[in-house]
Amino acid sequence: MLTRNLFSKPFVYIVFIAYIILSYMTLGWGNQVLAATIPEDHYFEAVGALSFFITSSLFFFAFLRARKVYGENKVFWVKQMVFLGFAFLFFFGAGEEISWGQRIFNVETPESIAAINGQGEVNVHNLSFGGVSIPFETLFDLFWISFIVALPLAAKFIKSFGRFAVKFVPIIHGAIGLLFLFNYLWAKVAKIIYVSTYNFDFIPFPQAVQEIKEGNYAVLFVLGALFVFMEINSLTDEGVRT
Repeated sequence: MLTRNLFSKPFVYIVFIAYIILSYMTLGWGNQVLAATIPEDHYFEAVGALSFFITSSLFFFAFLRARKVYGENKVFWVKQMVFLGFAFLFFFGAGEEISWGQRIFNVETPESIAAINGQGEVNVHNLSFGGVSIPFETLFDLFWISFIVALPLAAKFIKSFGRFAVKFVPIIHGAIGLLFLFNYLWAKVAKIIYVSTYNFDFIPFPQAVQEIKEGNYAVLFVLGALFVFMEINSLTDEGVRT
């Protein structure tokens, strides 16, 4: 299968590993580079928003293709809804990254929202109620750990579980999960390596690392969605291979 062959090539993962390492190296390249990459609406946030939009589109196309492949099959109907749900989820993520175009279109934040938004913007992930904010960062981490890492591992080592789960949810190639873990761990390493060379006063160092890490996750989600789309696109109406 073309999909399996493509995602089994080491070159694919070497490219992404190199990109991850290079992205964190910007922390030590001085204020001019940091000013062009870290702040809102600059490189990492723009790439993150674009990547989430591409991921959303790939899942939506996977949903459309699944409708043709699975038809009204009651078992695989759930999987189709998962594709559609992910399409909406990542579209929401793309909108949140750019505050739904607020800064692009110069839209004023309504006072009622500004009063409960930590950054005074039109978005959900910065809202707080009674001083308590929704832990979106934690929820995001739990999502990728569960869907990108734990689920593929369980499917690989517990074959009966894998044959059951794939009927209801897409199973990402396990090597993609390793890239997510690499990004997470390299962010930890970057905090040690670049803390002494970071001197960009506009954004605190931990936040800068977080912005890069989140942008990299978004790029990796494109790879995961591409795998799912190619998998479902490779199925034919003559029979469903899972």
